[in-house]
This record gives sequence, structure tokens and C-alpha cells, in this order.
Amino acid sequence: MEVFENKSLNENPIFSYEEINGYLKETSTWGKFLAFVGYVTVGIFVLLALFMMFGASQLSNYTQSPMPMPFGFLGFIYLVLAGLYLIPINYLHKFAIRMKGGILQQDKAMVISGFENLKSLFKFMGVFTIVLLSMYALILIVAVPMAIFLAP
Repeated sequence: MEVFENKSLNENPIFSYEEINGYLKETSTWGKFLAFVGYVTVGIFVLLALFMMFGASQLSNYTQSPMPMPFGFLGFIYLVLAGLYLIPINYLHKFAIRMKGGILQQDKAMVISGFENLKSLFKFMGVFTIVLLSMYALILIVAVPMAIFLAP
């Protein structure tokens, strides 16, 4: 019975491998482009962070503001954000490189590795989204009562 079911599925596939290969090649090309843009963005973030930590923090010494800007702390935040952004960019880049190489060389292991990186990208983004939503909820839970009790 199983042989008949498998045979009937192979005779009338719902997709063609050539079509899927074309979509995966195009997806890997766009993934490579987006990874490149992401790496450039990370580089800009790091340069801004270094400027804020070392250059702009010296500017706060010359201002007469009663409350100086914490440029060093803001630069550190930029470095953390650049590091966090680097993780999904690396997964995207590895996906694009391995997927395109696997399809062109018809290497099943490379294609599987590309899909592993795509899975890791989505997993990272999902966990990161959950963490951000949890932080937003916590801020609302703390900020709303404080605003109510501290309002004049």
C-alpha cells in the first residue's frame, strides 16, 4: 500500500525542483546583499559608538549644561546593539553562501547547512522578539502604576 502511495506522489509532484532551485538561488542572492548591507551597518554602529565613547564624551566636558549627556554610556549601548545585530547578519550570510554554493555544486550537505542557518536566523529573531515584548510588558507594568501614583 505504501509503495502505491509513494509512487502516486512521485508521478504528480506539487512542485518542480528546478523552480525551487531558482527561488533558492534568488533568495540567496538577496540574502547576500542584505548581509552585506548589515555588515556595513554594524561597521557604522561601531564607528559611531567609538566616536560617542571617546570623541563626544570629551565634548561634554566643555558644555555648561547642568546635566551632561552620558555619551560614553550611549556609545556602549551602540556597541551592544551592533553585537546583537551581528548575530542574525552572520546567520543570513552563512545561509546565502551555503545555499547558493550547494545548489550550484549540487551538494546536499551545503544546502542542509544553509537551511540550518536559516532556521537559526528565525530562531534568534523569534527569541529576540519574545525578549523585547517581555521587556515592553514589564516596562508597562512598572511605568503605568508609577505614573498613576506619582501624578500630581
